[in-house]
Amino acid sequence: MIETPRLKILPCDDTLFDAMKMGGGVLSQAIGANVPKKWSQYRDTFAPAYLRWKAHPPLRDWWVHLIVYRPDNMLVGSCGYKGEPDAEGRVEIGYEIRPAHQNMGIATEAAQGLVTHAFSHAEVKKVIAHTMPDENYSTRLLQKIGFVRVGDYNDPDDGLVWRWELDKL
Repeated sequence: MIETPRLKILPCDDTLFDAMKMGGGVLSQAIGANVPKKWSQYRDTFAPAYLRWKAHPPLRDWWVHLIVYRPDNMLVGSCGYKGEPDAEGRVEIGYEIRPAHQNMGIATEAAQGLVTHAFSHAEVKKVIAHTMPDENYSTRLLQKIGFVRVGDYNDPDDGLVWRWELDKL
């Protein structure tokens, strides 16, 4: 688990993936927090994520996490890594916060927690992220925690995106 001042960031394991499939009540019991009906816009991606996680054990530390906002004791989104560190020591982060909890600094805190956790592993030398190619909340968030835009990237799913990097100090 990754802990920040206001968040518990829980890595998904068999129990949490199973609880997500069974619904909000079961997931609420599994994580010990309230689960709103619409806590993620990416819920349909969790089943394929689980299959990949199951088939590739090194992903266990580098995959989907659930974000619990402690002041409300509520599941407010998901975040994580898009795979284990590559041969150059790079790992990519991603995050999402449900609309009712946006603009409260939760995504910034979650992203910083992911970065801190990644850099606690000796093999991680750089954290990367991608955003839509325009100034937006995510670009400001990444700049706030030290990321630098290094160029454009043609993502097979999203098309042209901006690439951001943060080097380990």
